[in-house]
Amino acid sequence: MQDFNKIASILHKKLSSEIIDIFLIGSSLKNKIVPEDLDIIVLFRNNNLDKAGECLFDIKESLNIKNLHIEPLFADSMLHEGIFSTILHEGFSIREKKYLSELLGVKSYSIFYFNLEHLERIDKVRFAQALYGRKKDGLLYSEKGISLGNGSFMAPVAREEIFKEMMKKWKVNYKHKRAFVSD
Repeated sequence: MQDFNKIASILHKKLSSEIIDIFLIGSSLKNKIVPEDLDIIVLFRNNNLDKAGECLFDIKESLNIKNLHIEPLFADSMLHEGIFSTILHEGFSIREKKYLSELLGVKSYSIFYFNLEHLERIDKVRFAQALYGRKKDGLLYSEKGISLGNGSFMAPVAREEIFKEMMKKWKVNYKHKRAFVSD
């Protein structure tokens, strides 16, 4: 996949009076070990499907990325679209060159709840050492996460894929939800 800065530069040139902003979302921004694709949401000022289709085609041609998913979003209906929550939590604004949560003055976190009941005692200890470390040097702290007590922690949304992969590797039962946190 192309360099992030090169993609951002190409997309920035596509901003126009019709396009309010372009948001990057998905695994390429969330430190997934192997990002599989690039997800782009283009926020249009007016609900004009023909014009939007032309703009999306132009962007897709300019980027020339194999696994590119690009979708339109229209300003007059964006609050009613399911993708809007994802954009708020993980969207990177091409216009502002910042994450949307930063622009709103909050930090976006994934809160993980997990249960180790099914693990053998030795595996519980090993998992805890991998997650927390012996002296707060485990994955949770190296990835700027915060312990919330037994069986729960929160980590920046940009790091959630790392923790999902850890939970799968250890076969730990978990759930996660997203939340905004202000300082």
